[in-house]
This record gives sequence, C-alpha cells and structure tokens, in this order.
Amino acid sequence: MESTKLFIRDPREVAFLRDQARIVLAIADERSRGVSVCEDDDFGFMAMQFLYKQVQHAESLLALEPRRDAGLIARTMIDGLYQLLWTSHDTEARAQRWRSFSIIHDWRLIQGRLQEGIPVEKSVIKNNEERLNAFGHLHLLKKPKPGSSDPYQKKWQGAVTLSEMADVVGRELYDGPYAELSDWEHWGVSGIGESISRRDNHLIVDTHSERVAGLALLALFQCIVQTLQVVDTRLAMNLAERLDGITANFRATIDSFYQAQVYEE
Repeated sequence: MESTKLFIRDPREVAFLRDQARIVLAIADERSRGVSVCEDDDFGFMAMQFLYKQVQHAESLLALEPRRDAGLIARTMIDGLYQLLWTSHDTEARAQRWRSFSIIHDWRLIQGRLQEGIPVEKSVIKNNEERLNAFGHLHLLKKPKPGSSDPYQKKWQGAVTLSEMADVVGRELYDGPYAELSDWEHWGVSGIGESISRRDNHLIVDTHSERVAGLALLALFQCIVQTLQVVDTRLAMNLAERLDGITANFRATIDSFYQAQVYEE
C-alpha cells in the first residue's frame, strides 16, 4: 500500500468539519458578548480572555484554510486550550499566577527602559513595586542564575511544558494535530516536502492541503467547544445541554464517515 493511502479520508469530512467549526464559533461569538466577571475572579477573567482569543484565532483559521498556514493557527489554539485546561485543575493558584504575571512583564519593561536611559514616571515605578510586593513571590525562580538581575520565571506557568500539561489534561490533541502540524511550523523537511512535487523538471508548490484543513478544523472545533465548557462551568452560561448535543452529533457523524470508509475497503 502506498503511504499516501493511509491519509485518504472521506471527502465529506472536511466540509462537515467546516460547518461544525462555524456553528461553534457562532455560539462562542454570541455568548462571549456582555459577560460580567467579578473583579476578584481570576479564573473567570482568564477563561473569558482565552475564549476571546480563541474566537479571533478561529476566525483567522476559517479565512485561511485550506492553506497550510491554517495549521499554524490550529497549533496555537491547542496551546491555549491546554493552558486553560491545566489551570482548571488548580483554578485559584494557577489563575492568580497567570493574571499577576503582567506585573513581571511590566517590571521588565520598566527595567529595560531605565537601562536605556528612557525616563519612567515615579508613580509607575511605585505602583509596580507595590504590586511586586504583593504577587512577585509567585514568580520567583527557585535558583536564580548567578549574577542575573532578573529573579523571575520566564513564563507564568514556570517550567511546566505543554507536554507535561498534556499528561494532566489528555494527550489526544497534543499527540495528534499539534504534533502532525509541527513540522510545517518548524521548517522541517517533511512539512515542506509535502507541499512540493515535480512536473517536467519543475517544482510545483501546492499551498493548499485538505489534510491540513481537516486537522486544523478538527482542532478548532475541539478548542472552541472545550473552552466554552470551561467558561460555562465557571460562569454558568447554561450551555451544557447545547454543547452536549453538538458534540454527540459530531462524534456520530465522524464515526459514520469512518465506518463507510472501512466498509468500502
């Protein structure tokens, strides 16, 4: 069997995924408007910001696919989903770290400007110092590098990797679309090689890929649905029954495509 035979899917699948992606995107766009979040609800605030960002990514992905670069957006959507799901396992501590990391970001901007001789208002420095006194300890390195003037973690989640988050929340998307789409993002020979062919001693570049479109749309659907589920659980948006119906129909339809393919073979 030719290796490409392994990747042939039901021709109806991408069209179905595209329709389902638009359905859940419309729900997310509708329900994300005018949401009230308590000021001290760090996780509620984080979940809504992640939903807003996922909606923007989904709109861009739908505009791009079936171009291969749609896979780049799908990967960042998976990245965001995993961070949110990982945070949901310890909402108070992790969401506080995420939200308060803006203080570290501001501190680095201030230090950079001061080093370049750019003046910073005293009130800005004082405000940042007060916030560092309250939350800076959440982001301190256990072992700062000798001689370094920056004692803080590089990222809000510290040294936890996306793969380690996947171990906690499930590796399906990480080992599936995220891994398969990685070679194109990292300029690998496989990703580039799949986009080119030869004809009459000339290279032909194919900017479109139905397989990438399918993987990207699958990731979009799951990222939007699961982000909505997290938001719904936190902020009681009454979406559970509606999302359950959509996901049940989604699974049944995809399973029917697979069964039809097996039967035809």
